[in-house]
Amino acid sequence: MTKHLITLLLLCNLFACAMSPFNNDIKQGHFRIENTSYDNNQGRKEYVYLMCHKHKPATWVTARQYPAGKHNIWVKATYQEANNHNSYQVAFANFNLTLPAGGNYQLAHTIHDESISIWLQDINTLSAKSEVITAKLTRNNIANSTKLINQCKQGTV
Repeated sequence: MTKHLITLLLLCNLFACAMSPFNNDIKQGHFRIENTSYDNNQGRKEYVYLMCHKHKPATWVTARQYPAGKHNIWVKATYQEANNHNSYQVAFANFNLTLPAGGNYQLAHTIHDESISIWLQDINTLSAKSEVITAKLTRNNIANSTKLINQCKQGTV
């Protein structure tokens, strides 16, 4: 009986944690950008995210908030076919935007052949909030790390 009660309590805690919403409140004077990931474990992996944070190259995170205003934002997109490490490709896009306080955005994309189109859209309305930038997906050049560092230094995030 005690064993079943403990199991029931653990399950209740698990469901309570799963049901509680994530805190997506946007700080006063800030906007929020949500990065995109698609990984179906069978066909392909796609990540589109802000390439820089604190003026340094960054890895993918769910979302970040930044002060409202004019911004020069670098975006990195990666594409890889599942189970094929040689298929890894990248593309970069640079956006010059003015983003108001309270905005809640996500990076959106479409892939056509060897190119990717990237834009920023409002999370609630799905309306585009930036131009659409199309870039060629290419093999990753590790020697470009200095270039990425310099691009992040030029950006505003």
